[in-house]
Amino acid sequence: MDKKNWFHLVRDYTERLVAIRSVSPGQGEIQVAQAVLDLLCADDLSAIYTASGLDPIENDPYQRQNAFVFLRGKLPVTLVLLGHIDTVDTIDYGSLERWAFAPDELAKRAEQLLASEQAVSNDVSDWMFGRGAADMKSGVAVNIALMRQLAMQAREEPLPFSVVLLATPDEENESAGVLQGVRFLLRLGEQYGLNYVGVINTDYATALYPGDPHHYIYAGTVGKLLPSFLCIGRESHVGTPFQGLDANLIAAELIRDLSMNDALCDAAGGLVTAPPVTLHATDLKTHYDVQLPFMAYFYLNILTLTTEPGELLETLRQRCQTVLGQMLQRIDATERRWQQASGQEVAMQEARSISILTYAEVYAETVQALGEERVRAALSDEWERWPGTLDKRERSLHLVHRLWALSGRQGPTVVIYYSPPYYPHVAATPGLLQDAITAVISTHPEQKLIQREYFPLLSDMSYLQLADDADLTALTANMPVWDDAATAPRPGSYRLPLEAMQKLGAPVFNWGVHGRGAHQRDESVQMPYSFEALPQLLYETIEQLALLLDETREA
Repeated sequence: MDKKNWFHLVRDYTERLVAIRSVSPGQGEIQVAQAVLDLLCADDLSAIYTASGLDPIENDPYQRQNAFVFLRGKLPVTLVLLGHIDTVDTIDYGSLERWAFAPDELAKRAEQLLASEQAVSNDVSDWMFGRGAADMKSGVAVNIALMRQLAMQAREEPLPFSVVLLATPDEENESAGVLQGVRFLLRLGEQYGLNYVGVINTDYATALYPGDPHHYIYAGTVGKLLPSFLCIGRESHVGTPFQGLDANLIAAELIRDLSMNDALCDAAGGLVTAPPVTLHATDLKTHYDVQLPFMAYFYLNILTLTTEPGELLETLRQRCQTVLGQMLQRIDATERRWQQASGQEVAMQEARSISILTYAEVYAETVQALGEERVRAALSDEWERWPGTLDKRERSLHLVHRLWALSGRQGPTVVIYYSPPYYPHVAATPGLLQDAITAVISTHPEQKLIQREYFPLLSDMSYLQLADDADLTALTANMPVWDDAATAPRPGSYRLPLEAMQKLGAPVFNWGVHGRGAHQRDESVQMPYSFEALPQLLYETIEQLALLLDETREA
């Protein structure tokens, strides 16, 4: 196995890609996809690829595209090299934002970039700064260098097996790129009779504790659900608060219990997910008055390893009942103390209660009362009131609100539903690619490589496989913007190619660059490992996979 000179190539490709502002969603994603393709095809390599180009994302309002190249080998067995080319925004850079895409300029300002409590380390020169440097344009640069090397080898002799490189936009938003990629890989597979042995994603991994010397490889990936809560109180004047119920209080009590609650962490394969956090919370008042807020809502980010949507809904319902029951008892006690302190006669009040319902339950109840045609028409009317570009979480809220008004119910109530996006969790999948990775790990103890199950950060890898026994009934029934019709999707709807994901069923691994500070202004990638060691390790994995395929054929 020849050791290649990767460093300068990968560094150059990374700097070129980082220089392109490709904040998602936006037009810059189109520019960076073209840049990836240009780098892959430079030096007349386009003639070597079996196929190359830009694959448009269906029904995308931004007209974005995936960049791809395909090298057909002697065998239909096919490896996919995956990476995303978009980034989050740069407002967090503050006064340094003008240099967010200029690694050399940021390197001069390393002390300003690093947090005040974080000392500037002696090895700062080993790190490249910049938005997207770690997450994950350096990983895409590694894939470009690998693919170009394979193409140059294919000039002399066909590869032992086939390889696809896919660079996708929109990972930081709703993964439209990789969802198109699933359809593309199936089309490519049908056209050339391919058998996908697995996917190597090169997104960044990071230290798990201060001073951690290891580099991590992950088999499988964590999933995500976004349960949302419409909290309906009871109106009242602020001078008579006990006659009503503040919707913000309901939401606050639930957030207090659910957010950062490790009882809701999922555990499997030696990994425990991060606890849930709220990503958005607000009431629905649009102006000042002295009426108690009547409605509030929030949504909760929950990572999963084994938990399915129906199971989580039931867990959340039970917690809501417990927490809000305790809240009502506290309000009852407060009212009695207030009456006594005010010199009033303590009156026996009707017992307070709060209903906990799912969206599917409210929908079924309303359909039974009014008929499905009327309910569908009302929700369709609500859908059309809002532009197709409206945030899907906001559209979901409007639909739940409309259904609630249509139901004729009165509060206090909490309606639990799901908002997009949904990320399926994917467990480790044994196979030849796993065996090849294990073999390379064993031959490089100096790199301190450790393989673990479940990539702990949200990843496009979630959509490259879906278990045949996955039960998504509770998800689709409780997601107001879900659209699984065979026709073109409605603007603002959410759908996943579930059958295509199951059919593709590719084992997924994340073996990426070593980075830190992703989505922060000190985002950076460690160059010696990422630009030199990593591409060599991946190259050796490809060689090892070829050896294993030979052994399998001989056996």
